Amino acid sequence: MKTAAILLFVLAIASPVLSQSGRLETRQVALEGTITDLDNGTPIERVTVRVIGSNVSTLSNSDGRYRLLLQPGEWELHFSHVAYRTATANVAVDSGGTTLDIALERNVYELKGATVYERAYDPAQEIILQAIARKRDILNQLADYSYDAYTKVVVTDLEKQGAEGIFLIAESQTTAYWEQPDKYKEIITARRQSGNIDAENNLVSVGQILNFNANRIDLGQYSLVTPTATDALNSYNYYLIDTVYLDGRTVFRLEIEPRSNADPLFVGTIDIADSTFDVVAVDIGVNDAVRFPFIDSLRYSQSFALFNNEFWMPIDIRFGAQVHLGIKFPGIPQNLGVSQVASLYSYSFERGHRKGLFDEYVIEVEPRADDIDSAAWDSRQTIPLTVTETDAYQRIDSIEALPPSFREIATAVLFGTVLLATVGYPDLFHFNRAEGYYLGLGGELTKLSPDVSLRVKSGYSFGREQWQHEYGGAYRLNEDRRLWVGGYWRDDIVKRPTVISDPDYNPTFGALGWKLDPFDYYHERGFELFARSKVANYVDASIGYLDARQESAPITSDHSIFAKSEPVIRDNPSIVDGRLRALSASLTFDSRPLMRNKGYTRRIETSQRTSLTIGVEYASPDLIDNDFDYRRYYAKLYARRRMFDMGLTTINAFAGMAEGDLPPQRYFTVDHGNGILFGNGEFSTMDKHNFAGNRAASVFVNHDFDRLLFRKSGLPGIKDIPFTLQIFGGAFWTEFNDHAANTGDEFVRNTGGPYAEAGFGIGNLTPFISPFNLGLFFTWQVSEYKTGYFNWTFGFAF
Repeated sequence: MKTAAILLFVLAIASPVLSQSGRLETRQVALEGTITDLDNGTPIERVTVRVIGSNVSTLSNSDGRYRLLLQPGEWELHFSHVAYRTATANVAVDSGGTTLDIALERNVYELKGATVYERAYDPAQEIILQAIARKRDILNQLADYSYDAYTKVVVTDLEKQGAEGIFLIAESQTTAYWEQPDKYKEIITARRQSGNIDAENNLVSVGQILNFNANRIDLGQYSLVTPTATDALNSYNYYLIDTVYLDGRTVFRLEIEPRSNADPLFVGTIDIADSTFDVVAVDIGVNDAVRFPFIDSLRYSQSFALFNNEFWMPIDIRFGAQVHLGIKFPGIPQNLGVSQVASLYSYSFERGHRKGLFDEYVIEVEPRADDIDSAAWDSRQTIPLTVTETDAYQRIDSIEALPPSFREIATAVLFGTVLLATVGYPDLFHFNRAEGYYLGLGGELTKLSPDVSLRVKSGYSFGREQWQHEYGGAYRLNEDRRLWVGGYWRDDIVKRPTVISDPDYNPTFGALGWKLDPFDYYHERGFELFARSKVANYVDASIGYLDARQESAPITSDHSIFAKSEPVIRDNPSIVDGRLRALSASLTFDSRPLMRNKGYTRRIETSQRTSLTIGVEYASPDLIDNDFDYRRYYAKLYARRRMFDMGLTTINAFAGMAEGDLPPQRYFTVDHGNGILFGNGEFSTMDKHNFAGNRAASVFVNHDFDRLLFRKSGLPGIKDIPFTLQIFGGAFWTEFNDHAANTGDEFVRNTGGPYAEAGFGIGNLTPFISPFNLGLFFTWQVSEYKTGYFNWTFGFAF
């Protein structure tokens, strides 16, 4: 099953949530071999193989195989592993490639320590204090660095074994850059993947490594104190459990123990070099306070190597997790194992980076990343595939080459029908009270070229008994500035703007099922022109011109599947008919970083983010012949932030005002939301009523404690409650001020004073049907409007 959804779903879990082709020269050839145990001949995994006198290194895979990319000549190799004696070997690499196998002797000098809890003092306390001080010194010295990397993600079906158990494989080769204080960019120079993944969805990368030099690491909604944070001793106990030898030096292995299991923290071990107190390895998981929906068994490790006799840098990064789905999706196993491994090599330090390298784009894909041939790929792959992985590649690709079976087709049709009936695809089918049933064809054509986007839609409204159309497109004039120009012509039913509901929300499911629809509609025939561009990092500007004839749209259908006996809850209010010619402009700040995938751009979701849009709309006969005369101003804010290590707070806010004779189709409307499931930022007690005016303001605040409030209470019977908790509340206000009344205004509700509500939600009620984990939400109106005073509803609450 070749779908983008598979990779986006799995790789989002696997990721710890300039344009050049790297620095390897074409003259380089492969030096490879197998590393085994001298006593029993078994392969040894994760042996560090370094080339003396260079910054080249790699690690052996689970078959004990390693690969280095070197120029022909004489080289000295260094093999190290904490459980084995360090070994060196001289090798002559010829132009055709060379094989060097080696057997390592077990390290008989390992000294076992013992974990002793509840001690007032442990030697580990002094060791970690020295490591924290060393970290501070290194950060003060290190200004910038870069590296090349090979990254592989393997997703397995936990219910199967061997090659048949591998569900998909994705690989990439990248070049990454870092600069103080925390600038990062990674470029995918080559990639390949199993046949059940589209290349454009293979965005495997090292990512911004879990940076243990930072004081805090963000994992989803949590912010975890790192083991070497300046205040780490406030959160962790450290115990010296082993003393091992690595490359002839003593290495202390410390156990990391959270002082409180109520706080989200790491558990595991950290290895610190004697004398220098550099961190040389980390192997950690998370405690029970960290919870991710339908994901468990998280494990993360890093191995470090010394470069330039000064900097210990990661050379091997591994991430593992298990995903358990409560219900089965077509083509996706219910129990998945996710394994990501990255090999980092060819470090360069203190060379400086070109001006302008670091911008909004943290991940980019080179245009020729998918064109690399197998020989070129093999010459740069630093960790060989295992035999099982090679067999899995062949098996998956051969299956994808077969035509789909009748069962697969029937399953896809059934699944597509369910999605169409619930989520919907409005260009194909939708329903509302103004159009009735609509059937058509259309969509966005974006794959023709990264610089071209086309919009084509035609269909028939059975309620209006008329054809409806929309055609247009956009062309990108400048990629770096994200400068687009375009336009659309439409003869269609359109939605009035609303404060709460997203304009792309498709109300078909609620409207057809229970006559629930937050939108009002009118008919528009005309054209729209626009231009948008980046004006600064994270800031975009747009301008537009609308020239259209607008007319009221009557109700054409009150059909409902489950509410046939109920009348239509709301009328579709009339508008002021006429020809509107309006200029508009907006400025948007969005803190989310960007990803550029061979010319296509998209934003990367982050647990914390802020977006702010301010806009203006102007229509006047003094500017151009016009039936309308008004000025409309608005601002919209969305912010999500962690608060006091007690969860995430989300704020939705809006403010708008207008001058002149604002027509109803441009009123500021606070709508009642979808009315089916609880929506963050939606008011739940409005009883299917909308409020409008030529002035409006709204704010809605939601705080998600997850389980933290219960756990941190420390109370027996409370701290172990498995449910999550949210609290929320909001208020809005609408009014008409200095406004010439329009026909139908007498039916428009406005508050004249604040409309307020508050409530709470209990989540994680149905983990057995993950990822559709439901919560129950209770909301009370705390003002005095005759809508609803109390409402309860289900919603997604993980």
